[in-house]
Amino acid sequence: MADSENNIQDTLEDDFFLHEDPDDLEGDADDNFFELPILSCKSKAKSIEDYDGALKYVHKKEVLLEDVLKDHALHLLPAKALFRFKTVSRGWDQWISSPLFAHRQTTYFQNISGLFCQVADLNPSFISFDQDACGMPEPSLKFLPEPVYVRTSCKGLLCCQSVGEDIYYICNPVTKESKRLPKPTLYHGAEAAVVLVFEPHLLSFNESYDLVCAVTFPHHPVVYFEIYSSRSSSWRVSDTICCEFDSLELNNGGYYMKGVVYWESSSGFILAFDLRNEQYGILPLPANGGQNGNGTLTLNHGELCYILPHYQDSVCTIYIHGNMDMSLKSKINLTYYVGSTFGVCRALGFINDNILILALGTQIISYHVRKDKVELISTAEESARTTYVPYVNSLVSVRHPLIRDRGLIV
Repeated sequence: MADSENNIQDTLEDDFFLHEDPDDLEGDADDNFFELPILSCKSKAKSIEDYDGALKYVHKKEVLLEDVLKDHALHLLPAKALFRFKTVSRGWDQWISSPLFAHRQTTYFQNISGLFCQVADLNPSFISFDQDACGMPEPSLKFLPEPVYVRTSCKGLLCCQSVGEDIYYICNPVTKESKRLPKPTLYHGAEAAVVLVFEPHLLSFNESYDLVCAVTFPHHPVVYFEIYSSRSSSWRVSDTICCEFDSLELNNGGYYMKGVVYWESSSGFILAFDLRNEQYGILPLPANGGQNGNGTLTLNHGELCYILPHYQDSVCTIYIHGNMDMSLKSKINLTYYVGSTFGVCRALGFINDNILILALGTQIISYHVRKDKVELISTAEESARTTYVPYVNSLVSVRHPLIRDRGLIV
Protein backbone atom coordinates (compact mmCIF):
# COMPACT_ATOMS: atom_id res chain seq x y z
CA MET A 1 0.00 0.00 0.00
CA ALA A 2 2.85 2.36 0.86
CA ASP A 3 4.53 1.63 -2.50
CA SER A 4 1.26 2.43 -4.27
CA GLU A 5 0.94 5.82 -2.55
CA ASN A 6 4.55 6.62 -3.38
CA ASN A 7 3.94 5.74 -7.04
CA ILE A 8 0.91 8.03 -7.17
CA GLN A 9 2.93 10.87 -5.64
CA ASP A 10 5.79 10.29 -8.10
CA THR A 11 3.36 10.34 -11.02
CA LEU A 12 1.85 13.60 -9.90
CA GLU A 13 5.28 15.15 -9.45
CA ASP A 14 6.36 14.03 -12.93
CA ASP A 15 3.25 15.43 -14.63
CA PHE A 16 2.87 18.91 -13.15
CA PHE A 17 3.37 20.80 -9.92
CA LEU A 18 1.80 23.76 -8.21
CA HIS A 19 3.77 26.94 -8.38
CA GLU A 20 2.44 29.75 -6.22
CA ASP A 21 3.09 33.18 -7.65
CA PRO A 22 3.07 35.71 -4.76
CA ASP A 23 2.04 38.49 -7.09
CA ASP A 24 -1.17 36.62 -7.89
CA LEU A 25 -2.12 36.24 -4.24
CA GLU A 26 -1.34 39.72 -3.02
CA GLY A 27 -2.46 43.21 -3.85
CA ASP A 28 -5.84 43.98 -5.34
CA ALA A 29 -7.68 40.75 -4.52
CA ASP A 30 -11.41 40.23 -4.62
CA ASP A 31 -12.85 38.95 -1.37
CA ASN A 32 -15.03 36.45 -3.21
CA PHE A 33 -12.56 35.22 -5.78
CA PHE A 34 -8.99 33.86 -5.76
CA GLU A 35 -7.07 32.70 -8.81
CA LEU A 36 -5.74 29.17 -8.94
CA PRO A 37 -1.99 28.80 -8.48
CA ILE A 38 -0.03 28.52 -11.69
CA LEU A 39 0.51 24.97 -12.90
CA SER A 40 4.08 24.50 -14.07
CA CYS A 41 5.86 21.38 -15.16
CA LYS A 42 9.11 22.90 -13.92
CA SER A 43 8.05 23.66 -10.37
CA LYS A 44 8.29 21.23 -7.51
CA ALA A 45 5.37 20.10 -5.37
CA LYS A 46 6.12 19.47 -1.75
CA SER A 47 3.38 16.86 -1.17
CA ILE A 48 0.02 15.56 -2.36
CA GLU A 49 -1.60 17.90 0.17
CA ASP A 50 -0.55 20.81 -2.00
CA TYR A 51 -3.10 19.68 -4.58
CA ASP A 52 -5.83 19.46 -1.99
CA GLY A 53 -4.95 22.90 -0.79
CA ALA A 54 -5.55 24.32 -4.25
CA LEU A 55 -9.29 24.01 -3.64
CA LYS A 56 -9.21 27.05 -1.36
CA TYR A 57 -8.43 29.24 -4.36
CA VAL A 58 -11.56 28.37 -6.34
CA HIS A 59 -14.43 30.79 -6.64
CA LYS A 60 -15.93 31.14 -3.18
CA LYS A 61 -19.35 32.40 -4.31
CA GLU A 62 -22.09 29.88 -3.56
CA VAL A 63 -24.14 28.55 -6.49
CA LEU A 64 -27.79 28.59 -5.48
CA LEU A 65 -30.05 25.72 -6.48
CA GLU A 66 -32.56 28.31 -7.69
CA ASP A 67 -30.04 29.62 -10.24
CA VAL A 68 -29.10 26.12 -11.41
CA LEU A 69 -32.75 25.23 -12.05
CA LYS A 70 -33.38 28.55 -13.75
CA ASP A 71 -30.46 28.16 -16.16
CA HIS A 72 -30.48 24.42 -16.82
CA ALA A 73 -33.93 22.95 -16.13
CA LEU A 74 -36.79 25.40 -16.66
CA HIS A 75 -36.64 25.30 -20.47
CA LEU A 76 -37.22 21.53 -20.37
CA LEU A 77 -40.67 21.92 -18.78
CA PRO A 78 -44.13 22.35 -20.38
CA ALA A 79 -45.77 25.76 -20.45
CA LYS A 80 -48.43 25.19 -17.78
CA ALA A 81 -45.81 24.15 -15.23
CA LEU A 82 -43.77 27.24 -16.09
CA PHE A 83 -46.69 29.55 -15.34
CA ARG A 84 -46.78 28.18 -11.80
CA PHE A 85 -43.03 28.66 -11.39
CA LYS A 86 -43.39 32.38 -12.12
CA THR A 87 -44.43 32.77 -8.48
CA VAL A 88 -41.07 31.51 -7.15
CA SER A 89 -39.42 34.91 -7.40
CA ARG A 90 -39.44 38.13 -9.34
CA GLY A 91 -36.35 36.97 -11.21
CA TRP A 92 -38.02 33.77 -12.31
CA ASP A 93 -41.13 35.68 -13.38
CA GLN A 94 -39.08 38.06 -15.55
CA TRP A 95 -37.02 35.23 -17.05
CA ILE A 96 -39.99 32.98 -17.91
CA SER A 97 -41.86 35.97 -19.38
CA SER A 98 -38.97 37.00 -21.62
CA PRO A 99 -39.02 36.31 -25.39
CA LEU A 100 -35.55 34.75 -25.17
CA PHE A 101 -36.76 32.12 -22.71
CA ALA A 102 -39.87 31.42 -24.82
CA HIS A 103 -37.63 30.78 -27.79
CA ARG A 104 -35.37 28.48 -25.77
CA GLN A 105 -38.29 26.52 -24.30
CA THR A 106 -39.83 26.12 -27.75
CA THR A 107 -36.59 24.66 -29.06
CA TYR A 108 -35.98 22.20 -26.23
CA PHE A 109 -39.44 21.07 -25.13
CA GLN A 110 -41.10 19.14 -27.96
CA ASN A 111 -42.86 16.27 -26.19
CA ILE A 112 -46.48 15.66 -27.17
CA SER A 113 -48.51 16.93 -24.22
CA GLY A 114 -52.03 15.93 -25.24
CA LEU A 115 -54.63 15.79 -27.99
CA PHE A 116 -57.08 18.34 -29.26
CA CYS A 117 -60.32 16.46 -29.84
CA GLN A 118 -63.27 17.68 -31.90
CA VAL A 119 -66.46 15.77 -32.66
CA ALA A 120 -68.19 16.95 -35.85
CA ASP A 121 -69.44 20.54 -35.37
CA LEU A 122 -68.98 20.69 -31.60
CA ASN A 123 -66.42 22.87 -29.85
CA PRO A 124 -62.97 21.32 -29.52
CA SER A 125 -61.68 19.94 -26.23
CA PHE A 126 -58.25 18.97 -24.96
CA ILE A 127 -57.16 15.58 -23.61
CA SER A 128 -54.06 16.15 -21.47
CA PHE A 129 -51.53 13.41 -20.82
CA ASP A 130 -50.65 15.20 -17.56
CA GLN A 131 -53.32 17.60 -16.33
CA ASP A 132 -51.11 19.21 -13.69
CA ALA A 133 -48.25 20.02 -16.06
CA CYS A 134 -49.83 20.17 -19.53
CA GLY A 135 -53.34 21.54 -19.14
CA MET A 136 -54.99 24.11 -21.40
CA PRO A 137 -56.48 27.41 -20.13
CA GLU A 138 -59.27 27.50 -22.76
CA PRO A 139 -59.48 24.17 -24.63
CA SER A 140 -62.62 25.23 -26.53
CA LEU A 141 -60.52 27.92 -28.29
CA LYS A 142 -63.16 30.57 -27.66
CA PHE A 143 -60.45 33.22 -27.55
CA LEU A 144 -60.56 33.05 -31.37
CA PRO A 145 -63.06 35.47 -32.95
CA GLU A 146 -65.26 32.75 -34.49
CA PRO A 147 -66.01 29.00 -34.26
CA VAL A 148 -63.29 26.89 -35.85
CA TYR A 149 -62.28 23.40 -36.83
CA VAL A 150 -58.95 22.16 -35.47
CA ARG A 151 -56.89 21.11 -38.47
CA THR A 152 -53.18 20.60 -37.71
CA SER A 153 -50.39 21.47 -35.29
CA CYS A 154 -46.62 21.53 -35.13
CA LYS A 155 -44.36 22.04 -32.08
CA GLY A 156 -46.60 24.38 -30.13
CA LEU A 157 -48.43 26.10 -32.98
CA LEU A 158 -52.03 25.15 -33.80
CA CYS A 159 -53.82 25.76 -37.10
CA CYS A 160 -57.61 26.16 -37.14
CA GLN A 161 -60.04 26.81 -39.98
CA SER A 162 -63.19 28.87 -39.64
CA VAL A 163 -66.49 27.06 -40.01
CA GLY A 164 -67.82 27.51 -43.52
CA GLU A 165 -65.07 29.85 -44.76
CA ASP A 166 -61.52 29.72 -46.07
CA ILE A 167 -60.09 31.58 -43.08
CA TYR A 168 -57.16 30.05 -41.22
CA TYR A 169 -55.86 31.00 -37.77
CA ILE A 170 -52.43 30.17 -36.40
CA CYS A 171 -52.46 30.30 -32.62
CA ASN A 172 -50.81 29.19 -29.42
CA PRO A 173 -53.71 28.05 -27.20
CA VAL A 174 -51.49 28.19 -24.11
CA THR A 175 -50.79 31.91 -24.42
CA LYS A 176 -54.01 32.64 -26.38
CA GLU A 177 -51.98 34.46 -28.99
CA SER A 178 -53.33 34.13 -32.54
CA LYS A 179 -52.92 35.43 -36.07
CA ARG A 180 -55.50 35.44 -38.86
CA LEU A 181 -54.05 34.49 -42.23
CA PRO A 182 -55.13 36.16 -45.46
CA LYS A 183 -57.52 34.24 -47.69
CA PRO A 184 -55.83 31.71 -49.98
CA THR A 185 -55.90 32.06 -53.75
CA LEU A 186 -57.60 28.70 -54.36
CA TYR A 187 -60.82 27.56 -52.76
CA HIS A 188 -59.94 25.10 -50.02
CA GLY A 189 -63.15 24.25 -48.23
CA ALA A 190 -63.29 21.47 -45.67
CA GLU A 191 -61.74 18.98 -48.12
CA ALA A 192 -58.29 20.58 -48.29
CA ALA A 193 -55.58 18.56 -46.58
CA VAL A 194 -53.42 20.97 -44.56
CA VAL A 195 -50.15 20.45 -42.71
CA LEU A 196 -48.41 23.02 -40.50
CA VAL A 197 -44.62 23.12 -40.77
CA PHE A 198 -42.56 24.74 -38.00
CA GLU A 199 -38.88 24.05 -37.27
CA PRO A 200 -37.49 26.12 -34.36
CA HIS A 201 -33.71 26.40 -34.04
CA LEU A 202 -31.86 27.51 -30.93
CA LEU A 203 -29.43 29.81 -32.76
CA SER A 204 -31.98 31.26 -35.17
CA PHE A 205 -34.40 33.87 -33.86
CA ASN A 206 -35.96 34.44 -37.26
CA GLU A 207 -38.58 31.80 -36.62
CA SER A 208 -41.06 31.15 -39.40
CA TYR A 209 -43.71 28.62 -40.30
CA ASP A 210 -45.43 27.35 -43.43
CA LEU A 211 -48.94 26.03 -44.01
CA VAL A 212 -48.96 23.50 -46.84
CA CYS A 213 -52.34 22.69 -48.40
CA ALA A 214 -53.04 19.91 -50.89
CA VAL A 215 -56.13 21.17 -52.71
CA THR A 216 -58.45 18.94 -54.75
CA PHE A 217 -61.62 19.71 -56.67
CA PRO A 218 -64.62 17.46 -57.43
CA HIS A 219 -64.48 15.78 -60.86
CA HIS A 220 -61.04 17.28 -61.42
CA PRO A 221 -58.39 14.55 -60.94
CA VAL A 222 -55.42 16.73 -60.00
CA VAL A 223 -53.89 17.99 -56.77
CA TYR A 224 -52.66 21.57 -56.40
CA PHE A 225 -50.25 22.67 -53.68
CA GLU A 226 -50.79 26.07 -52.09
CA ILE A 227 -48.32 27.29 -49.48
CA TYR A 228 -48.58 30.07 -46.93
CA SER A 229 -45.28 31.46 -45.63
CA SER A 230 -45.04 33.60 -42.52
CA ARG A 231 -41.87 35.13 -43.96
CA SER A 232 -43.84 36.83 -46.72
CA SER A 233 -47.27 36.75 -45.01
CA SER A 234 -48.78 35.56 -48.27
CA TRP A 235 -50.04 32.50 -50.16
CA ARG A 236 -48.40 31.04 -53.24
CA VAL A 237 -49.63 28.30 -55.59
CA SER A 238 -46.81 25.93 -56.49
CA ASP A 239 -46.04 25.21 -60.14
CA THR A 240 -46.00 21.52 -59.23
CA ILE A 241 -49.28 19.72 -59.97
CA CYS A 242 -49.98 16.08 -59.15
CA CYS A 243 -52.04 14.33 -61.81
CA GLU A 244 -50.95 10.74 -61.28
CA PHE A 245 -54.34 9.14 -60.66
CA ASP A 246 -57.94 9.43 -61.71
CA SER A 247 -59.02 9.59 -58.09
CA LEU A 248 -56.82 10.76 -55.24
CA GLU A 249 -59.01 11.61 -52.26
CA LEU A 250 -56.74 12.76 -49.44
CA ASN A 251 -57.50 12.43 -45.77
CA ASN A 252 -57.58 15.75 -43.92
CA GLY A 253 -54.72 14.89 -41.59
CA GLY A 254 -51.15 14.86 -42.81
CA TYR A 255 -47.68 14.50 -41.36
CA TYR A 256 -44.45 16.48 -41.66
CA MET A 257 -40.98 15.05 -41.19
CA LYS A 258 -37.52 16.20 -42.30
CA GLY A 259 -38.63 18.63 -44.98
CA VAL A 260 -41.32 16.42 -46.52
CA VAL A 261 -45.09 16.57 -46.07
CA TYR A 262 -47.08 13.32 -46.26
CA TRP A 263 -50.79 12.70 -46.81
CA GLU A 264 -52.54 9.36 -46.93
CA SER A 265 -55.27 8.81 -49.49
CA SER A 266 -58.33 6.57 -49.59
CA SER A 267 -57.04 5.05 -52.84
CA GLY A 268 -54.20 3.22 -51.12
CA PHE A 269 -51.28 5.61 -51.60
CA ILE A 270 -49.25 8.17 -49.68
CA LEU A 271 -48.68 11.49 -51.39
CA ALA A 272 -45.31 12.99 -50.42
CA PHE A 273 -44.35 16.62 -51.14
CA ASP A 274 -40.78 17.90 -50.79
CA LEU A 275 -41.26 21.41 -49.45
CA ARG A 276 -37.83 22.73 -50.42
CA ASN A 277 -37.70 21.45 -54.01
CA GLU A 278 -41.49 21.42 -54.46
CA GLN A 279 -41.51 17.94 -55.96
CA TYR A 280 -43.99 15.19 -55.17
CA GLY A 281 -43.77 11.42 -54.97
CA ILE A 282 -46.05 8.44 -54.37
CA LEU A 283 -45.55 5.78 -51.70
CA PRO A 284 -47.69 2.66 -51.23
CA LEU A 285 -50.01 2.19 -48.28
CA PRO A 286 -50.44 -1.20 -46.60
CA ALA A 287 -53.46 -3.25 -47.63
CA ASN A 288 -56.69 -1.70 -46.25
CA GLY A 289 -54.72 1.36 -45.16
CA GLY A 290 -56.44 4.71 -45.69
CA GLN A 291 -59.84 3.19 -46.46
CA ASN A 292 -61.40 3.02 -43.01
CA GLY A 293 -59.55 5.95 -41.48
CA ASN A 294 -58.29 3.87 -38.55
CA GLY A 295 -54.61 3.93 -39.47
CA THR A 296 -52.19 6.83 -39.16
CA LEU A 297 -48.80 8.10 -40.27
CA THR A 298 -46.46 8.75 -37.37
CA LEU A 299 -42.83 9.02 -36.35
CA ASN A 300 -41.20 6.16 -34.48
CA HIS A 301 -37.49 6.22 -33.57
CA GLY A 302 -36.76 8.80 -36.24
CA GLU A 303 -38.49 6.93 -39.08
CA LEU A 304 -41.81 7.41 -40.81
CA CYS A 305 -44.16 4.52 -40.21
CA TYR A 306 -47.80 3.63 -40.68
CA ILE A 307 -49.80 2.05 -37.85
CA LEU A 308 -52.83 -0.06 -38.67
CA PRO A 309 -54.81 -1.57 -35.75
CA HIS A 310 -57.42 -4.33 -35.82
CA TYR A 311 -59.64 -5.22 -32.86
CA GLN A 312 -61.38 -8.58 -32.42
CA ASP A 313 -62.34 -10.68 -29.39
CA SER A 314 -60.77 -8.26 -26.89
CA VAL A 315 -57.43 -8.41 -28.70
CA CYS A 316 -56.09 -5.38 -30.54
CA THR A 317 -53.53 -6.39 -33.14
CA ILE A 318 -51.30 -3.46 -34.11
CA TYR A 319 -49.44 -3.69 -37.40
CA ILE A 320 -46.47 -1.34 -37.76
CA HIS A 321 -45.31 -0.73 -41.34
CA GLY A 322 -42.20 1.13 -42.42
CA ASN A 323 -39.46 1.70 -45.00
CA MET A 324 -40.10 3.17 -48.44
CA ASP A 325 -42.36 0.27 -49.45
CA MET A 326 -44.32 0.41 -46.16
CA SER A 327 -43.66 -3.26 -45.52
CA LEU A 328 -44.63 -4.91 -42.24
CA LYS A 329 -41.91 -4.34 -39.63
CA SER A 330 -43.54 -5.59 -36.44
CA LYS A 331 -46.82 -6.72 -34.91
CA ILE A 332 -48.16 -6.21 -31.40
CA ASN A 333 -50.98 -8.20 -29.81
CA LEU A 334 -52.60 -6.12 -27.11
CA THR A 335 -55.29 -7.69 -24.91
CA TYR A 336 -57.69 -5.02 -23.73
CA TYR A 337 -61.41 -5.25 -22.98
CA VAL A 338 -63.37 -2.13 -23.86
CA GLY A 339 -66.88 -3.33 -23.03
CA SER A 340 -70.06 -3.52 -25.04
CA THR A 341 -69.82 0.11 -26.18
CA PHE A 342 -66.95 -0.72 -28.54
CA GLY A 343 -67.38 0.75 -31.97
CA VAL A 344 -64.15 2.30 -33.25
CA CYS A 345 -60.52 1.19 -33.26
CA ARG A 346 -58.11 3.93 -34.33
CA ALA A 347 -54.38 4.48 -34.03
CA LEU A 348 -53.52 8.06 -33.08
CA GLY A 349 -49.73 7.76 -33.27
CA PHE A 350 -46.62 7.33 -31.19
CA ILE A 351 -45.49 9.87 -28.60
CA ASN A 352 -41.89 9.90 -27.40
CA ASP A 353 -41.17 6.81 -29.55
CA ASN A 354 -42.28 4.13 -27.08
CA ILE A 355 -45.86 5.10 -26.20
CA LEU A 356 -48.67 4.36 -28.63
CA ILE A 357 -51.98 6.22 -28.35
CA LEU A 358 -55.14 4.35 -29.41
CA ALA A 359 -58.84 5.18 -29.54
CA LEU A 360 -60.87 2.09 -28.65
CA GLY A 361 -64.59 2.75 -28.53
CA THR A 362 -65.09 5.68 -26.18
CA GLN A 363 -61.71 5.21 -24.50
CA ILE A 364 -58.36 6.82 -25.25
CA ILE A 365 -55.57 4.57 -24.01
CA SER A 366 -51.79 4.64 -24.04
CA TYR A 367 -49.70 1.53 -24.53
CA HIS A 368 -46.09 1.60 -23.39
CA VAL A 369 -44.36 -0.78 -25.79
CA ARG A 370 -41.25 -1.54 -23.72
CA LYS A 371 -43.08 -1.93 -20.43
CA ASP A 372 -46.05 -3.73 -22.02
CA LYS A 373 -48.33 -1.51 -19.94
CA VAL A 374 -51.75 -0.05 -20.77
CA GLU A 375 -53.17 3.09 -19.16
CA LEU A 376 -56.55 4.74 -19.60
CA ILE A 377 -56.10 8.40 -20.55
CA SER A 378 -59.63 9.58 -21.09
CA THR A 379 -63.18 8.55 -21.82
CA ALA A 380 -64.65 10.71 -24.56
CA GLU A 381 -67.32 10.68 -27.21
CA GLU A 382 -65.98 8.88 -30.26
CA SER A 383 -67.23 8.61 -33.81
CA ALA A 384 -65.80 8.22 -37.28
CA ARG A 385 -65.94 12.02 -37.63
CA THR A 386 -63.86 12.73 -34.53
CA THR A 387 -60.65 14.65 -35.19
CA TYR A 388 -57.58 14.19 -33.00
CA VAL A 389 -54.65 16.60 -33.30
CA PRO A 390 -51.53 16.12 -31.12
CA TYR A 391 -50.20 19.22 -29.39
CA VAL A 392 -46.98 20.35 -27.65
CA ASN A 393 -47.40 22.56 -24.56
CA SER A 394 -45.11 25.38 -25.63
CA LEU A 395 -44.49 29.09 -25.10
CA VAL A 396 -43.84 29.69 -28.81
CA SER A 397 -44.84 33.13 -30.02
CA VAL A 398 -46.95 33.48 -33.16
CA ARG A 399 -45.06 36.68 -33.85
CA HIS A 400 -41.29 37.10 -33.97
CA PRO A 401 -40.00 36.02 -30.52
CA LEU A 402 -37.77 39.09 -30.11
CA ILE A 403 -40.40 41.67 -31.04
CA ARG A 404 -43.05 42.95 -28.69
CA ASP A 405 -46.45 44.33 -29.65
CA ARG A 406 -45.02 47.81 -30.32
CA GLY A 407 -42.37 46.45 -32.64
CA LEU A 408 -39.44 47.06 -30.28
CA ILE A 409 -36.59 44.58 -30.23
CA VAL A 410 -35.82 43.56 -26.66
